Amino acid sequence: MTVISAPTLLPLGHPTDADDIRALVDVVADAGFSGVQMTSSHFDGAVTAGMAPREYFDRHRDRGLSIATVEVAMEWATADRSTIAAEAAPLMDLARRAGAQHIIAITTLRPETAGLGEVAARLAYLCDIAADQGLRISLEFLPWTVVPTLAAAARLLDAVNRDNLGLVLDLWHWFRQPGGPREDVLRNIPAARIDVVQLCDAPAKPAQDPVVETTTARLLPGAGDIDIDAVLDVLAAMGATPIIATEVYSASLAALGPAEMARQAFTATSAALRGR
Repeated sequence: MTVISAPTLLPLGHPTDADDIRALVDVVADAGFSGVQMTSSHFDGAVTAGMAPREYFDRHRDRGLSIATVEVAMEWATADRSTIAAEAAPLMDLARRAGAQHIIAITTLRPETAGLGEVAARLAYLCDIAADQGLRISLEFLPWTVVPTLAAAARLLDAVNRDNLGLVLDLWHWFRQPGGPREDVLRNIPAARIDVVQLCDAPAKPAQDPVVETTTARLLPGAGDIDIDAVLDVLAAMGATPIIATEVYSASLAALGPAEMARQAFTATSAALRGR
């Protein structure tokens, strides 16, 4: 399954309405993708603008698009149980209605503000709520946070110890993680834990502000210095079968319009995968 992260097709902060969603569904399908990564803000914006909830899901199905993941759970790392449950409920409802098995979770918590134990306990509770609905939580590490590396994410998964918890391997985060890419760490992660691989590229030299770079200046797969082949080779050798998602947050590409960006993203992704 090769999907695209729907939020990347619009400029950052763009208020999404029903017409945007109708257009995005068409350009994603026309480009050749088999599905999307869905963000709850797109759904909320479309419904607020008058789209019936059923139309949102039916339009994807009518164009042959699956909804592979729903994002994003963010508050769990610092919240009490009632707040974790309140944030999770609408995401899980969307996942059930979309037929998605994965809810992506991140934290923006800084390293000095919490320890592994308390983060693990809260993540375990989020997983337990998801398990009751037959869903998985897919954790995405961010290099400037309390979970900054793939190794840290793997340790957190071990501490949480839930069968319905896996990882999102975003190649920008992989490339920019403290210490750089670690194929040895990736090889030692159970293949079943790799839920999603998000493809993009980046230049060797990082920008001054990592948050700005990751949200506005990613490159298409093959246009930078990430060794995408090496990652895909390791995953293949492991026997991992993740969802492959193109996630290129780029202000310059978004400015071309959704149709052209989706076309370029599919072409670059197909070249990177080369029939894998």
